[in-house]
Amino acid sequence: MKYVILLVILLAGFPGISQRITVAGQQYMDTTSISNAACSKALVAHYYSVEGKYPRSSDTLLREAQAFLKLQKQQYAGTGYVTFRFIINCAGHRLPRTQVLQTDASYQQTVFQPELVEALYAFLQTLTEWQVAKSPGSVNYIAYLTFKMKNGEVVAMVP
Repeated sequence: MKYVILLVILLAGFPGISQRITVAGQQYMDTTSISNAACSKALVAHYYSVEGKYPRSSDTLLREAQAFLKLQKQQYAGTGYVTFRFIINCAGHRLPRTQVLQTDASYQQTVFQPELVEALYAFLQTLTEWQVAKSPGSVNYIAYLTFKMKNGEVVAMVP
């Protein structure tokens, strides 16, 4: 019994590991499909056309992301951008299927440490205040969250 409790404590201390898959040179994370029946036939728009920006400021998100990564107690490397592209459904919930775009400081495709990308994705999963699209009818929208990295640290965010 004490081993079960120890195992639960150890597992609770690790961020969730998501499924990664590469298709035609594009990387995706957590490709599971969860749908809301009410949103299944909704139109898809870009966040800027339906006022879908995340409600917290970039500075607030930056501080939260930095604190989150510090709790991981890992050293990361790399300079550039890690962008997550995902869909917010008509009920305001982020769908799990997420595209990961990674570029260096010159916007050339690169690959960051998988541990860093996993940690950033784990932070994205903590964001639950996505807005319902402001549009007549049901609309899902495409959203992005970009982390600007410098020497393995998040220095800016663009929600």
